[in-house]
Amino acid sequence: MNKLEVQDLHKRYGSHEVIKGVSLTAKAGDVISIIGSSGSGKSTFLRCINLLEQPHAGKILLNNEELKLVPNKDGGLKAADARQLQRMRSRLSMVFQHFNLWSHMTALQNIIEAPVHVLGVSKKEALEKAEHYLAKVGVSHRKDAYPGHMSGGEQ
Repeated sequence: MNKLEVQDLHKRYGSHEVIKGVSLTAKAGDVISIIGSSGSGKSTFLRCINLLEQPHAGKILLNNEELKLVPNKDGGLKAADARQLQRMRSRLSMVFQHFNLWSHMTALQNIIEAPVHVLGVSKKEALEKAEHYLAKVGVSHRKDAYPGHMSGGEQ
């Protein structure tokens, strides 16, 4: 069974098409590398998959469930069902090239932000899980540190 399938994805900025009919199929356990020069659309493609950017055409399926897309006023595609998008986003993740930690928030605050505000997890539960995982990777002593005061490895 395909875990993730992207079919004929297109994205443009004005008249400049940056993603031109890209398709991808990933099965459980697959490791996929997306390689290209700077500015070739790698990050844009990944952001389109979880609708951080709106594609202009294509299909996105996760666990054989198609993300229902409808046209928006700018000609792009948006999710027809916000709950479906939230459910699908909870099963997809991206690792950014540069850490995207909020500099004004502590390590612990950064960790609980998405579970609380995206997944609707209670703050208490998110804190318990965050502290568990900080301990698991040996940085629980840094939970109150701000990213600017942490090494790259600690971040």
